[in-house]
Amino acid sequence: MTFTEKQEYELLASISARGEIPVKFVYLNEGAEKWDEVYKQWAEKEGVTDEEMSLLLAHMDSFIAAFDNIEGLNLIDLGCGNGIPAARIISKLQNKGLKVNYVAVDISKEMLELASKNLLKEFPELDITHLHTDFEKNSLTDELLNIKQQTNYPNLLINLGNTLGNYVNVSAVLTNFLESMTLDDYLLLGNGLANDYNPQKIIDTYNIPVIVDTVTSPARSLNIYDDDDDFKYIWSTAKNRVEGRIKLSNNKQLTLAKQEVDLDKGEQVLVHHSYKFSEASLTRLLSDVGFRTELLTTNKNRSHILVMVQPTRYSVA
Repeated sequence: MTFTEKQEYELLASISARGEIPVKFVYLNEGAEKWDEVYKQWAEKEGVTDEEMSLLLAHMDSFIAAFDNIEGLNLIDLGCGNGIPAARIISKLQNKGLKVNYVAVDISKEMLELASKNLLKEFPELDITHLHTDFEKNSLTDELLNIKQQTNYPNLLINLGNTLGNYVNVSAVLTNFLESMTLDDYLLLGNGLANDYNPQKIIDTYNIPVIVDTVTSPARSLNIYDDDDDFKYIWSTAKNRVEGRIKLSNNKQLTLAKQEVDLDKGEQVLVHHSYKFSEASLTRLLSDVGFRTELLTTNKNRSHILVMVQPTRYSVA
């Protein structure tokens, strides 16, 4: 796994200051194929992605009803992954007679290529644009508004695959999404929910060999993690999230951005986390950022949520 100079500086800051490797680095290089395998295994086990997909399919007509009076739509897939969740939306939109321009947005070139490959198998004539960027760090405003100007279609932004809780600063990411939207655009979000009954079930969903191998790959490539070290998923009640942590069996030294970082035996490094919202906390966060909730639904056991929002135009007294 290789990193750019900018990414090395970010890793230097996150490891030395917070003892953390941001989750987004999992998807780089060979991580794309590994995460594709994770997605497939989750679906087979009726896990996170299967629950979200079932919820999406059950309420698809309600979500796309907002686009009854338009000719086309720009589908902006934020963190596109393998593109499979977007395929179900594209199919429905095309069945309504809409022209779909698909825009894949991801930090990983490999993920962009994988999503395009999967979607072109199903939709050979689909117009696809790649936006290779890190939206945790870089503004989306110019790119997404330019796409609207070129097509004269509204944007439907989607952030699916249970990734909203993976970001280091969720509020900042949502603000980035908001600032790239106009009043005829929508944002569709999907994520896991936490309640008093399912933390162990959530942990069990993540604690399978292919996921452990995938989320520890960046640490292994940095020589932080080897087979003698301990890895464990835990539920953090204080932070309401799943955490995957490495506990070092020996002292480690790594070099990032030409600077050395020393890690001591017994130290823990956070390599994966996924925050689980409640319905109330998610809707409050969206409102605080500046969104208005248009549609919200959960599955029967309230372990997953889908919410569709628009920018709120505040009136000044």
